[in-house]
Amino acid sequence: MQLRKHIPNTLTLCNLLSGCTGVVFAVRGNFSAVLICLILSEIFDFFDGFSARALGAYSEIGKELDSLADLISFGLCPSVCLFSWYSIAHPEIPLLRWIPFLLTAASALRLAKFNLDTRQTTSFLGLATSGCALLLVPLAVYSFYTDGFLHILMGTVWFIPVLTVVFSFLLVCEFPMFSLKKMTGLLKAFIIGSIVLVIACLIREIRGPWYVTVSLSIFLILTYYLVLNIAGLKRK
Repeated sequence: MQLRKHIPNTLTLCNLLSGCTGVVFAVRGNFSAVLICLILSEIFDFFDGFSARALGAYSEIGKELDSLADLISFGLCPSVCLFSWYSIAHPEIPLLRWIPFLLTAASALRLAKFNLDTRQTTSFLGLATSGCALLLVPLAVYSFYTDGFLHILMGTVWFIPVLTVVFSFLLVCEFPMFSLKKMTGLLKAFIIGSIVLVIACLIREIRGPWYVTVSLSIFLILTYYLVLNIAGLKRK
């Protein structure tokens, strides 16, 4: 009976290890492998919370451990991914390549605030660290392995630094963002839009490598998610 109490923390540690592996691949410039590690981290992150609720195995250690794992998987790993992308695109500019690590700092601040903030029980204030990673890493993967508009845009001198600053702000800002826990009328729109985007991506990239298709699908779905948030803010 006591063994089940360790299941959530074990899954959290798997999240952490996936994030660490993703960091290694990001340093080596193997962005398709980084995408796999990110997906695994997201799966482990979902099921550690799910198992904690199902088994009634909440603990203060688990809460802190979850934040530490998320910092590596969804804070440090995307930062290293953008760092490597910029280093490959602009090896002659050593200073600006370090700006992506602002994401790690912003993620740490967000996770620390989240542990103390009692307002975020059913919705989020600011962009969740996992959502941020699910936007940035697929964007980096897709743009790296294709030669279209996004590849050119990501390769410009200022795009990654500016992108980093924008998403660092979204992580720590207090703009309300709906979560799946609170979605009611927008749930149908979210599901239908997500399905349409996935189908569109599959039609567009069916002949390309799987990681190109998957990364584009994830990026567009999360972009759609952000658009719904912005639309919700305007109505308020």
